[in-house]
Amino acid sequence: MKRFFVELALGKDFELTDAEHNHLANVLRVKTGEHVTVCCGDAFDYRYEVTKITKNASSMRFIERKENFSNPKVWVSVFLAKIKFDNLALAVTKLNEIGASEVVIFNAANCNVALKSVNVEKLNIIAQQSCKQCGRSIPLKVRITTDEPDVALRGFDTVFFADELRENELALLSVQEISATDKNAVIIGPEGGFTLNERNKLLRVAKPVSLGRRILRAETAAIVSAAILLSKMGEL
Repeated sequence: MKRFFVELALGKDFELTDAEHNHLANVLRVKTGEHVTVCCGDAFDYRYEVTKITKNASSMRFIERKENFSNPKVWVSVFLAKIKFDNLALAVTKLNEIGASEVVIFNAANCNVALKSVNVEKLNIIAQQSCKQCGRSIPLKVRITTDEPDVALRGFDTVFFADELRENELALLSVQEISATDKNAVIIGPEGGFTLNERNKLLRVAKPVSLGRRILRAETAAIVSAAILLSKMGEL
């Protein structure tokens, strides 16, 4: 069923407007009488009938609310050093699809993109639009942190960081201490890698792991590491 997102409380009749109305009427060419799913960022899917379509709005009649079963039941945060926007957008899209809960963008010495240039609002819209493909009603959230690792990583039960210097040591695939009830995080550095000082700080709060024999691009490493954790936690 076609899916749409709005920023208002659902469970009653309403008018769909702006970009989502345009998507319904002019892109998907939905007709009156058709049923669609509307989401508002909570744990439910709301089924509506399209009763009227005009140039500027679509009239929506509420039918029923059902629990969404595509939302992740576990928590994985991906801390990703800032990279080019197109690569960030790819990572956010795929991480949302596989079931990550959060992407946290941070600065590192070898980053070649200014943190202030990261358009978090647009990335969150990209995550929301990705839900139309994967069926989630609660999209992954994107945020920025300027905190040091010992502060930024408080509240997590288990934290890993992809360390290219440990390619012959503990593989993330081999890690056992991962629980579906834990709040887990994985840290992915910039394309230039972490400096020795940054790595030493991370070693105090995170377990270094390898993602295999090959050096992955940052966005690839983010997707692969999250997929491994989600699989180990029974989400994939």
